[in-house]
Amino acid sequence: MATVPAPEATPNPYPGETLDSDGHVYIHPDIFREIFPELAFGYNFEFLDGYVKHPEFAERRARNRAALWETKGLGALGAYDPDERVEALDRMGIKAQLMFANNTLYDLRATTKAARDASVRYNDYALDFTRRTKGRCRAVCHINTSDVDFAIAEANRVITRGAKAVDLPCTQPPGGVSPSHEQWDPLWALLAEADVPAFIHLGNQGLLECDTPDDTMFPHPAWRSSATLMTKPAFRAGGEEAISPYYMLVVHMGPELYLQTMVMGKVFERHPTLRFGIAECGSTWLGPCVERMDLWSDFMNKVGVTYAMKPSEVVRRNVRVPPFWHENLPLMIERYGLKEVYCFSTDYPHLEGSKDPFGKFGKHLEKLPESYRREFFIDNNELLLPNT
Repeated sequence: MATVPAPEATPNPYPGETLDSDGHVYIHPDIFREIFPELAFGYNFEFLDGYVKHPEFAERRARNRAALWETKGLGALGAYDPDERVEALDRMGIKAQLMFANNTLYDLRATTKAARDASVRYNDYALDFTRRTKGRCRAVCHINTSDVDFAIAEANRVITRGAKAVDLPCTQPPGGVSPSHEQWDPLWALLAEADVPAFIHLGNQGLLECDTPDDTMFPHPAWRSSATLMTKPAFRAGGEEAISPYYMLVVHMGPELYLQTMVMGKVFERHPTLRFGIAECGSTWLGPCVERMDLWSDFMNKVGVTYAMKPSEVVRRNVRVPPFWHENLPLMIERYGLKEVYCFSTDYPHLEGSKDPFGKFGKHLEKLPESYRREFFIDNNELLLPNT
């Protein structure tokens, strides 16, 4: 791999080896209309559609190589073009990257046939993007779990065609039951056998501005109904979700509950090789969550509901969670352990990933043993990016 470093950022300490568990693929408005014809509306599409006609888009496209980390959104290098994305990874020194869709994810979350049909079209797009980059850019497929038979069939289809990871909604109980219900065991078995990780990502629990009867948010949207919490989503580079006080308070709740029901519901006992990731939801919640599960599994063992492993052991073995760069990684590890679980991500080309992810994470890693640097940038991510 020919690496041409991005000059304005701190150098990658492991060029050509680093793995990235959270990037994003933008869908150009022309393609968006084809994949989601019934969804070509709303803040996300309208922003992108207007943005490509704005002079700023051409300006950013013209300088995105010279200012790789600085240029965010649709105008970033490789934001929507697979050949350019490989070039961007080369310049970052990244061997492989998981890429989540930059749309409103209605096709993933909603319970309608139209949404499920749209998810199939998106998956064909994601599979083609992945194929064109020879698996270095792993566009994550969408498995709408509103219907069990559809979800299992679609997972089988995309895996057969080369999917490297799948994304799951956590707005509502999948198929009306817990993820640990036996009706979902065929899905977990399929993913485990194929070494295809399952993910929960930011937005899978719903978005503030997309609340409709068939696509609500977890927790119930009324919890945000106050003058101090409600904010109008801002137009940001690429049409991203606006970060409000309320949204960042609750963004982890759906993923956390999903993980708890899987661990305490013994999904990972039945499928010990299942790979599971929770991306762009932060990680400060993880330690208390695991500590609480350990406490209650110990109690349940005393009253006859036995667990083969401590939940903390299961999470360390089966789960990975990339932190935000502004979270205190050394303090989290000091308090809760779980050093195997945290892993590097750039969030490229989103704004939240910062203009210097290697430098910002590097400041945290300076306070940890030197050996952990490689674990964080490479080894821990191997669970989510196998066979790289």
